[in-house]
Amino acid sequence: MTLQRHRSVAHASGFTLVELLVVIAIIATLIGLLLPAVQTAREAARRTACSNNLKQVGLSLHTYQNAKKWLPRSFGNRNMQNSAFTANNGKAGWQQGTPDTWAAEVFPFAEQAALFDQFDFTKRVGDTSRSLARPVSNATLVKQVISMYVCPSDTAAGTPVFKNRCNYNNFRLTQEQHGLWYAPSFGPTVLIDRPSCTYCPSNSAWGTSPTPGPGNPCCNLMGPASHQGFGGIAIGMFSQEPIRVTFKDVPDGLSKTIMVGETLPGDTVHNGVYMNGMTVLTNIPLNTFALPNELVPDGQHDAPGIGSASDYRLNGIKSKHSGGAMVAMGDASVRFLQDSIDDTMLWAMGTRALAARDVATVSEK
Repeated sequence: MTLQRHRSVAHASGFTLVELLVVIAIIATLIGLLLPAVQTAREAARRTACSNNLKQVGLSLHTYQNAKKWLPRSFGNRNMQNSAFTANNGKAGWQQGTPDTWAAEVFPFAEQAALFDQFDFTKRVGDTSRSLARPVSNATLVKQVISMYVCPSDTAAGTPVFKNRCNYNNFRLTQEQHGLWYAPSFGPTVLIDRPSCTYCPSNSAWGTSPTPGPGNPCCNLMGPASHQGFGGIAIGMFSQEPIRVTFKDVPDGLSKTIMVGETLPGDTVHNGVYMNGMTVLTNIPLNTFALPNELVPDGQHDAPGIGSASDYRLNGIKSKHSGGAMVAMGDASVRFLQDSIDDTMLWAMGTRALAARDVATVSEK
């Protein structure tokens, strides 16, 4: 009798196969329900880190402006008159790929003074020479990871040193260098030598058209197409021309003007910490991503078959955050711009002297 009762109790304490499968199904369902929440929490943390990076960039630019009385030029800060880098057709030394970009200029104001002091700014980015004073070459330094310039929401952030940066004429840059996730805003302009602004409307009431011109508030011409004369006036906080912009040159107000915007260095070979072509343009709709045929493989410095219009198309503000992208305004505040932002509002926010509220009012007529 005692043995039979023991066997019954032992049998009752086990699980049947059906019960085990039910438990596994319940656990799998719970994991499936929790996984999106975990992913959302992780993205929220990455977005916060990205926002902090942009804030640090904005504050570094403010500190630089306070010290120098103007913002750094987008590139060529130390080699404007360096005849050793003078190219053909009167092009000045600032075009020849030395590492004196705005992103490097703010190193001393962003706890990167040690890195800044190692560069030889009289040499090009890809220079491999060394000396007792600078035992590390520029070509090595440009591959050092700088977390301030990396957005963790982009999968490419895991390998922030790119092997396909533009190497213009094989003498100007090095293809392997640190990518840049936060680029200076040139406002609603067209880059030099580009034929048109793809997304600008022909609207006489707004004074806009896809044709570049110094008076076109959507497609402003940034200097002469020959690169000579440097007569263009910067419509944004930065310019491709060697023009110094100060905070007093922003009548719209610093809090209403985009200074730096998110971008994706994987979308264009022209974005790098030490590239003199990095930019974001505010007349390109938010989150305009590169098409598959526009992505450049490692080891190449240009995508075969894409023209200048397509090249221009890739320079907009964009991110891997869901629903929009972030910008640092002129007052160093960070804002999240939603995908639904009106195009005219976006390009107006990129200008120093055309209030966004005025453009919004015009666009409603």
